[in-house]
This record gives sequence, structure tokens and C-alpha cells, in this order.
Amino acid sequence: MSRRQQTEQHILQALEAQIREAGMGSIGVNAIARRAGVSKELIYRYFDGLDGLLLRWMQEQDFWTGQRGLPEKTESSDQTPRQLVLDMLRAQVDALSSNETLREVRRWELVELNEVTSRLAQRREKAARSFIDRIDGLSPDIDMPATVSVMLAGILYLMLRAKTESRFLGVPIRTEEGWERILNALDTLTSAFPESLQEQSLDELEARRTSTQPGGLQI
Repeated sequence: MSRRQQTEQHILQALEAQIREAGMGSIGVNAIARRAGVSKELIYRYFDGLDGLLLRWMQEQDFWTGQRGLPEKTESSDQTPRQLVLDMLRAQVDALSSNETLREVRRWELVELNEVTSRLAQRREKAARSFIDRIDGLSPDIDMPATVSVMLAGILYLMLRAKTESRFLGVPIRTEEGWERILNALDTLTSAFPESLQEQSLDELEARRTSTQPGGLQI
């Protein structure tokens, strides 16, 4: 890494440490600059201030913000929509369960409305929709955006609820055993997807959708 890249990583680590130790209410350019041992001017120069710093950190940590593991619109996928959804849900669980600081930021987003939380929400929504739009409409028998929303919201709620409660409806939400049960439940829920979304690849279904659109080649 270049010297600038090393300094940027040091500042990002200072931000994470500040959130982890003192919560979101403690963050500010001055506090992070002191912890990182740099001038606040450097944070403005490298990240365009606190908003940019938070956005950069979230891009590296948050599943949706970074769009890790999601097929781009132009990329092919031989996985079924059901498997893609399951993989995405598991990635959400992994990202949140392994990072308390990320969970703290997500809690903050739920109770604060400001420029940073608004930009984070917009970025996450854009990334999520680019994925959901690919699998929405592949079958008339399921409202995919609503279905995935329920499952994603459940994961987020249970992850954040685990800070104050150890169980939810008897399921231990602070243990690997409890989360394995939740993942198994998600597997069961997605097994109710229409048969085509479980047996045919995304590529095959998209090709069929294109062929049946006005102007498309009928097969």
C-alpha cells in the first residue's frame, strides 16, 4: 500500500474503534483525528469529511453497500434464484454477526435521520434493487421484493435485538446454534418459491423472459 492508503486505513480503523468504544454519539472529525493521530484537515482531504468517511467505511463492511457477491446486471449466473437469495441472506448474517461496529451503525440508522443515514439508505437501496430487479418478475406466482424484504428485515431485527435480549420466541439469538436454526428456517421459507425459481438458473429464466417480451424471439 502507498503511504496515503496506509493513512486512510489507519483513519478508518480509528473510526471503527471510536464507534465500538463510545458509540455513534461520540463520532466526529475532531475525535477521530485525535485517535488516529492526524490532522482533521487530512480527513477532509482524503474523505471529504465525516460523511465521506462513514460512507467509505460502510462500503468496506456492509454487504449491500459494498455489493459483495451479487451478480452484476451484465454478469451471467448459473445459480437458481432461490440459491442466490439464500446466499445473499447468509452473507447478511455473516456480515452482521462478525462485526459489532457494523451492528451499532445499523442501529443508529434506524433511529437517526440525517445526511449520512439518508445517503447510506439510498446507496443500500440502489444496490439491493439492482439485485432484486433481476429476479423480480421471473415468476408471476411470487412478489419477490416483498418476500425478500420480510426475510431481510427479520435478520436485521434479530441481529440488533440480540444486544438487549438473548432469546426471541425461545430461539437463542446470541449463539451459533440459534442462528443455524434461523438459517434453516430461511431455507424452508425459500423452498416455497415457485418451482421454476428453484430448478432453473437465473440465466435460463432471464433468457426466457427476454424471448417472451414484445419484439423478442419466441421459443
